[in-house]
Amino acid sequence: MTGALYSLHNHTPFSDGAYTIDEIVEAHLGHQDLTIAAVGIADHLFGTPSSREITNEREFMRLFARETRHYVEEVREARRRWTGKVRIYCGAEINWPVNKHMLACIREMLSGIDYVLFEYTDWAGLTTLANQARRWPCSVGLAHAAVTKQFPTTSMDQVVRTLANSRIFYEINSKFLPLDEQDRWFNLLPQHRVFVTLGTDTHDDLRVIRDLPVMHEYAVRRGLGAKFLVPAIRDEAKAAVSA
Repeated sequence: MTGALYSLHNHTPFSDGAYTIDEIVEAHLGHQDLTIAAVGIADHLFGTPSSREITNEREFMRLFARETRHYVEEVREARRRWTGKVRIYCGAEINWPVNKHMLACIREMLSGIDYVLFEYTDWAGLTTLANQARRWPCSVGLAHAAVTKQFPTTSMDQVVRTLANSRIFYEINSKFLPLDEQDRWFNLLPQHRVFVTLGTDTHDDLRVIRDLPVMHEYAVRRGLGAKFLVPAIRDEAKAAVSA
């Protein structure tokens, strides 16, 4: 048995997942060896079919504003259903190469989103996010980022300092098990003020939920036990005012 876990990277049929929010939550709570404090839904947002090219910000807003509001409301409804049993977070996963030119629009559409995970971020992208860190209305992190592969020409020290200075969190993802193959990175990470999250990137296989205690225990052994991110649940009305 391990401490209470926050599982913050799960996909539903809203994007490319196979299981509903309720099914995902039930699967987490159904594991006797897990103590689940919260489940985060982090569906892919702001994506179009490959045949559809967005040419300007107005079109981007027209296509995605309503869809994003609908997504937030679905998660908020689930949060109400599970009140008193487990906390439900509303996250979003964003593809960096696809959306890097629409960041200003995206920030305007994040009312009710508690945190954002960016995937496939290169070094130029990370520095862009770092420079804009204070403009984002919610916590921003890197999804399933294998540091040596994603930033091959940048030192680990520079990467971790960039994360720390910009308050960008790092996701420990089950895609990279066994994690001891990245000991060098995880030996460096606790030396800096970088928050971490746990993610299974759940799509069509709920068995990956079993990886959560393995990742949690590894993080604790590496000195990251006090650095697990607890996102703030953002009130949609307040978020709209502050955005």
